[in-house]
Amino acid sequence: MQQTDTEKCLNHPGFKRLVRVRGRVSLWFSVMITFGYGLYVFGIAFFPGVMSRTVRDGGSMTYGILGAVAVIVAGMICSGIYIWWANRHFDVLRRDLLKDLGYE
Repeated sequence: MQQTDTEKCLNHPGFKRLVRVRGRVSLWFSVMITFGYGLYVFGIAFFPGVMSRTVRDGGSMTYGILGAVAVIVAGMICSGIYIWWANRHFDVLRRDLLKDLGYE
């Protein structure tokens, strides 16, 4: 019985490595974002006085707003790092896999 193209790909060690590495990197970034957002929510829930305090006397920017902006910026930075990582590592693994399977 001959293997189909899908079975060849799923059983290929390069594919398994690609899935394993991509899963680890994705999990790591997900944990980082979840931790940052959780810390922000924790601050709002348990330290509302601190989060509603203004950064500067007479100003309108609160630590809560600053924290929200920090969470958003951290998400954009993590997305950028993930894209950079994927282009340098995942694309190379994918290209090698396709070459091994005879598609390139």
